[in-house]
Amino acid sequence: MADRSERRQAQRVDATLKLEVQVPVDGGQAPACLETLNISTAGIYFRADHYIEPMTKLEMLLELPVPGADGAVAGDLAAVPCEGIVVRITPEDEQPGCDNYEVAVFFTNIEPESMSHLEEHIAMLITAG
Repeated sequence: MADRSERRQAQRVDATLKLEVQVPVDGGQAPACLETLNISTAGIYFRADHYIEPMTKLEMLLELPVPGADGAVAGDLAAVPCEGIVVRITPEDEQPGCDNYEVAVFFTNIEPESMSHLEEHIAMLITAG
Protein backbone atom coordinates (compact mmCIF):
# COMPACT_ATOMS: atom_id res chain seq x y z
CA MET A 1 0.00 0.00 0.00
CA ALA A 2 1.30 3.48 -0.90
CA ASP A 3 2.33 5.95 1.81
CA ARG A 4 -0.29 8.72 1.75
CA SER A 5 1.04 10.77 4.67
CA GLU A 6 2.23 13.55 2.32
CA ARG A 7 -0.30 14.47 -0.36
CA ARG A 8 1.13 17.82 -1.43
CA GLN A 9 2.45 18.01 -4.97
CA ALA A 10 4.36 21.26 -4.38
CA GLN A 11 7.27 21.33 -1.94
CA ARG A 12 6.61 23.57 1.04
CA VAL A 13 9.48 25.57 2.57
CA ASP A 14 9.68 27.58 5.78
CA ALA A 15 9.71 31.29 5.00
CA THR A 16 9.04 34.40 7.06
CA LEU A 17 7.89 36.95 4.51
CA LYS A 18 5.75 40.08 4.60
CA LEU A 19 2.22 39.35 3.44
CA GLU A 20 -0.54 41.90 2.92
CA VAL A 21 -4.01 40.36 2.95
CA GLN A 22 -7.43 41.87 2.33
CA VAL A 23 -9.39 40.18 5.10
CA PRO A 24 -13.16 40.17 5.54
CA VAL A 25 -14.30 42.43 8.39
CA ASP A 26 -17.88 43.38 9.21
CA GLY A 27 -19.18 42.71 5.69
CA GLY A 28 -16.29 44.55 4.02
CA GLN A 29 -12.56 44.18 3.48
CA ALA A 30 -9.69 45.52 5.56
CA PRO A 31 -5.95 45.32 4.88
CA ALA A 32 -3.84 43.29 7.30
CA CYS A 33 -0.05 43.06 7.33
CA LEU A 34 0.97 39.54 8.33
CA GLU A 35 3.93 37.15 8.08
CA THR A 36 4.11 33.81 6.37
CA LEU A 37 5.09 30.59 8.12
CA ASN A 38 5.79 28.67 4.93
CA ILE A 39 5.17 28.84 1.19
CA SER A 40 4.93 26.66 -1.89
CA THR A 41 3.98 27.19 -5.51
CA ALA A 42 0.50 25.90 -4.61
CA GLY A 43 -0.23 28.04 -1.57
CA ILE A 44 0.78 29.86 1.54
CA TYR A 45 0.55 29.27 5.28
CA PHE A 46 0.42 32.24 7.64
CA ARG A 47 -0.49 33.33 11.14
CA ALA A 48 -3.46 35.68 11.63
CA ASP A 49 -4.74 37.47 14.71
CA HIS A 50 -8.38 36.67 13.96
CA TYR A 51 -10.48 33.85 12.56
CA ILE A 52 -10.98 33.61 8.77
CA GLU A 53 -13.75 31.28 7.65
CA PRO A 54 -12.67 28.32 5.45
CA MET A 55 -13.54 28.80 1.76
CA THR A 56 -13.05 32.59 2.10
CA LYS A 57 -11.48 34.17 -0.99
CA LEU A 58 -8.49 36.39 -0.20
CA GLU A 59 -6.57 38.98 -2.19
CA MET A 60 -2.92 38.95 -1.13
CA LEU A 61 0.37 40.68 -1.86
CA LEU A 62 3.53 38.77 -0.99
CA GLU A 63 6.91 40.51 -0.89
CA LEU A 64 9.77 38.25 -1.98
CA PRO A 65 13.50 39.00 -1.78
CA VAL A 66 14.98 38.85 -5.27
CA PRO A 67 18.10 36.71 -5.79
CA GLY A 68 21.06 38.46 -7.42
CA ALA A 69 23.26 37.07 -10.17
CA ASP A 70 25.26 35.02 -7.63
CA GLY A 71 22.08 33.48 -6.18
CA ALA A 72 22.29 35.45 -2.92
CA VAL A 73 19.55 37.90 -1.91
CA ALA A 74 20.18 41.19 -3.72
CA GLY A 75 18.19 43.36 -1.30
CA ASP A 76 15.45 44.13 -3.80
CA LEU A 77 11.87 42.96 -3.29
CA ALA A 78 9.43 41.60 -5.84
CA ALA A 79 5.75 42.28 -5.22
CA VAL A 80 3.76 39.13 -5.92
CA PRO A 81 0.01 39.77 -6.12
CA CYS A 82 -2.09 36.63 -5.83
CA GLU A 83 -5.51 35.35 -4.90
CA GLY A 84 -6.40 32.28 -2.92
CA ILE A 85 -8.99 30.45 -0.91
CA VAL A 86 -8.74 29.46 2.74
CA VAL A 87 -8.61 25.67 2.88
CA ARG A 88 -7.78 25.19 6.56
CA ILE A 89 -7.54 27.19 9.79
CA THR A 90 -6.30 26.13 13.20
CA PRO A 91 -8.05 26.23 15.61
CA GLU A 92 -10.91 25.08 13.39
CA ASP A 93 -13.53 27.25 15.11
CA GLU A 94 -13.47 30.85 16.25
CA GLN A 95 -12.23 30.96 19.85
CA PRO A 96 -13.07 33.86 22.19
CA GLY A 97 -9.90 35.76 23.06
CA CYS A 98 -7.78 33.83 20.55
CA ASP A 99 -5.38 35.99 18.54
CA ASN A 100 -3.25 33.21 17.04
CA TYR A 101 -4.81 31.38 14.09
CA GLU A 102 -2.80 29.47 11.49
CA VAL A 103 -4.31 29.80 8.02
CA ALA A 104 -3.64 27.65 4.94
CA VAL A 105 -4.50 29.20 1.57
CA PHE A 106 -4.53 27.52 -1.84
CA PHE A 107 -3.63 29.85 -4.72
CA THR A 108 -6.47 30.35 -7.20
CA ASN A 109 -4.80 33.08 -9.27
CA ILE A 110 -1.17 34.10 -9.64
CA GLU A 111 0.26 35.70 -12.79
CA PRO A 112 3.08 33.85 -14.62
CA GLU A 113 5.70 36.52 -13.77
CA SER A 114 4.70 36.38 -10.10
CA MET A 115 4.85 32.57 -10.16
CA SER A 116 8.34 32.83 -11.62
CA HIS A 117 9.44 35.06 -8.70
CA LEU A 118 7.89 32.60 -6.25
CA GLU A 119 9.61 29.60 -7.88
CA GLU A 120 12.98 31.42 -7.82
CA HIS A 121 12.58 32.29 -4.16
CA ILE A 122 11.60 28.74 -3.19
CA ALA A 123 14.57 27.34 -5.15
CA MET A 124 16.87 29.79 -3.33
CA LEU A 125 15.50 28.69 0.06
CA ILE A 126 15.90 25.00 -0.81
CA THR A 127 19.49 25.54 -1.97
CA ALA A 128 20.34 27.55 1.17
CA GLY A 129 18.70 24.97 3.46
